[in-house]
Amino acid sequence: MLLSLSHKFIFVANIKAASSSIEAALGPHAEIAISKTQFGKHDPLSVISGKFPWVRKFVPYEEFFVFGVIREPVDWLLSLYNFHTKPGFDGKQHSTKDVPFSHFLKHDFEKRWQMRPQSLRFRDENERFRVDHIVDYAMLDSEFPDICERIGLGWIPLNRRNVSPQVLSRNDLAEADMEFIRDKYAADYDLLANRPRL
Repeated sequence: MLLSLSHKFIFVANIKAASSSIEAALGPHAEIAISKTQFGKHDPLSVISGKFPWVRKFVPYEEFFVFGVIREPVDWLLSLYNFHTKPGFDGKQHSTKDVPFSHFLKHDFEKRWQMRPQSLRFRDENERFRVDHIVDYAMLDSEFPDICERIGLGWIPLNRRNVSPQVLSRNDLAEADMEFIRDKYAADYDLLANRPRL
């Protein structure tokens, strides 16, 4: 999560959607840069709005450029699953090593906060901020320079960080799992198709 008063932007960090890469690139230009999950790295916009209402003393809410990244739900869930197979998660409750994807998907859907639909991250229930641009993860390399230009920073390189290992791919998934994702993440698909853009 990044909040810049000087450049008037807020980055809402989605999970497994280039948040570490964007934070590394834009963090030096933000007065508030939270890069640890336990401190609020992945807070949704409503929580950010609740934590930082005082920013209006310096920048009116409507002047902030608010953006984030959404990922195609199947790819997003595969990345989350694959990431948690890493040895650093061995023995932890959210490890997915040797866990069938179908079990991870259907058993953990209601339990893991990380698996809440991405679309929920980009709404401000306090009605202070609105999202101006949601990047399609598949188009990140072409859209990130436009964002940098919009917030007055010029060209900034985007180096990929915290990449998930390749354990499972789309070809490994059962049709029932794909159907489950299409149903449970319908709002994400809708937002991806109708995302706000610059």
